[in-house]
Amino acid sequence: MRIPCDLFTSLFCDVTIYQYNTIMSADLQKKLIWSLMFGLLVYVAFALFSDARALSATLSGWPWLWLPAVVGLTLVNYLLRLLKWHWYLHLLEVPIGFRDSARIFGVGMLMVMTPGKAGEFLKSYMVKKVTGTPMIVTAPAVLAERVTDGIAMLLLASVGLYLFPSMAARGVAITASVGFLAFIVIMQIRPLALWFLAFGERIPGVRKFAGMFRQFYESSYTIFRLRNLLISIGIGIVSWASEGLAYFVVLAGFGVEVTVQNVGIAIFIFCISVVIGAVVASPGGLGGVEAGLAGFSIQILKLSTTTATAAALLIRFCTLWFGVLIGVVSFFFWPDLLAGAENAQREQQMASVESTAGD
Repeated sequence: MRIPCDLFTSLFCDVTIYQYNTIMSADLQKKLIWSLMFGLLVYVAFALFSDARALSATLSGWPWLWLPAVVGLTLVNYLLRLLKWHWYLHLLEVPIGFRDSARIFGVGMLMVMTPGKAGEFLKSYMVKKVTGTPMIVTAPAVLAERVTDGIAMLLLASVGLYLFPSMAARGVAITASVGFLAFIVIMQIRPLALWFLAFGERIPGVRKFAGMFRQFYESSYTIFRLRNLLISIGIGIVSWASEGLAYFVVLAGFGVEVTVQNVGIAIFIFCISVVIGAVVASPGGLGGVEAGLAGFSIQILKLSTTTATAAALLIRFCTLWFGVLIGVVSFFFWPDLLAGAENAQREQQMASVESTAGD
């Protein structure tokens, strides 16, 4: 089922090409260096905040033989997300093999260092490069990845809140769960979804986004059918829970007691911190994720500032920076996937004009 060209996907194709021009052009190394410097500054700030000497001593005392377990759980996350990406392309009837899907997914991991991960829309260009499939067909798949991952993380965070001995926390968890069920109901009952979209078009402040939401709904209807939605969210829950467990392994290495409640709390802290990082929209969520990890673990698990900071930095090196390394290696082996993207900007602009004229 081919998705028709529309304003929303055209907009994100333009964003994709913009990200190429600003990130993947000749100054790729410069942009990466700036991102690395920004990350270094963030970590220096955290080190100073927690006492660099004490932080070094705390990290040296962590059982480093546990590192393969942490990295292994992170790889589970990446593998499941790759399978979901390839499955989305299958749903959209894109003629692509798993090897090419994996190559594109690997290079796309480098785009985590773009603000809000907007550069991940370059995956649509790479799919076009390999299969000839128009970018407007696969752009919703990239969006769906982000949406379903976000829902999965919020659900996992809610599970963690259920374990808190606090009625207020459980109230938030119930609210999030009800919101999730409402989202599914609205998405699956088409007349109801269209009614909400029409209602949004009449609300000041929401009106300017309502048209975008309508186009997103129309172009993503196949991906968000109930069966597909539940499968993708299920994959997201397992994949992000694996990274939450990786964070718990890190915390256990620093002396956090191994209990079911603490596992749930660790998953909550990790997932809600990643969501905070997405809202901050800095490259890779730098600053926002680390602050969330450290702050929540101090508040909930009563860790010292030094231990909380050490745990945050260690899990980020095993997740964010490990993913960036995979992206760099993938780009080194397959730079041809991004070759010629600057020419696609003119093609996309012409396609947008033709589509508008046809409407």
